[in-house]
Amino acid sequence: MCGKTILMIWLGVQETVNLYKILREKLRHLRSNQIIDQTNYSKSRFYVWLKGIHERKKRDPKLAPMQVAETAVEVIGKYPHFSASKGQGYMIYHQTGYIPRHIYKSLKKTVKRLIFQEVSNRKLLPERTSYKHERPDEPGEIWAEDFTRIGVSGETFYVSLLIDVASNYYLGAAASKWADDKLVEVPVIQALEVTNGCGPKRFLLSDNGSQYISTEHGRLLNKLDIVQKRIPACTPEYNGSIECGVKEFKNVFYNVWAQMETILADKGKTVLERIQLAVCESAKRLNYEIPRPCLRGVTPADVQKGVSEEKIQINRKYVEQEQQTKKVKPWTKSTWALVKDALCQGGLSNLELMTKFCFFLKRPLRKLPNLMPEVLGN
Repeated sequence: MCGKTILMIWLGVQETVNLYKILREKLRHLRSNQIIDQTNYSKSRFYVWLKGIHERKKRDPKLAPMQVAETAVEVIGKYPHFSASKGQGYMIYHQTGYIPRHIYKSLKKTVKRLIFQEVSNRKLLPERTSYKHERPDEPGEIWAEDFTRIGVSGETFYVSLLIDVASNYYLGAAASKWADDKLVEVPVIQALEVTNGCGPKRFLLSDNGSQYISTEHGRLLNKLDIVQKRIPACTPEYNGSIECGVKEFKNVFYNVWAQMETILADKGKTVLERIQLAVCESAKRLNYEIPRPCLRGVTPADVQKGVSEEKIQINRKYVEQEQQTKKVKPWTKSTWALVKDALCQGGLSNLELMTKFCFFLKRPLRKLPNLMPEVLGN
């Protein structure tokens, strides 16, 4: 057996003194310093193992009188929030006995188990319910609603949205200064106007916001014969369509807002009126102009109207025709000149430029409300 192999064995059994002594007999030709250099331990630790001293001996656990333990259980039952140190101090102060902290902790764990068992036996907690994530088969089956907060001109406004889950079509969108029951009522009325008074065939999906669990909102939905279904608390993934729809809406809204603010015709309106116009324009673009990869490259309006398959075939033929083009003329401009002419044609206002700047940063929706007030009016 070579010296390196013996050293590896020694590293695995450092805390075993008897085995170390056996190996030490086989390593007589090696010095102690050579062995120490191959380990990560100090010389003092090495010689402690060599001599076999300062070994930790197993001690018998300390016991407390049964009467003191019963008193500790009464203290735990009376004040279950007490920690071990606080419970021990309480018993010492009232001279009801002295109990070590580790025994107090052990008794507290047992009390916890007993209480949990009693609650379970008496069936005091409601039974667990499971939530099944339901998906629509076609447009018009499931609607989803939610609202979000936007920062514009140094002020905070709220936008309420309602979409069709199957087509991602924005059926309703409204803006307000306050997040109240009226804010979430407007998109429902707008959605019924779009669908000619027909509500969802199955249900309207909402979260547990105070506006959606209020009596006024429930009364409105009952009047319109709309079944409301709420997702479990703290599980936004069960309403993922509207959550993603809100984020996409805000991305488009800030760009639309920057463009519309440059139009002097809208300057005579109040901020809320201009925001409402931008909200309507954003919903229109998302419905009719911006195709979705999840919808196979068509717009939500195409799916809502039932012409998505025809549009998919048209897009496919267009791609095939474009790919058949063999001769491509070389560019007459550099990449920089081409991008600069195409992007800055007509000029960009400070607000538009800062908006586009934020979208090339991380988390632009958090930065836009803070940057926009600084450039408004410039």
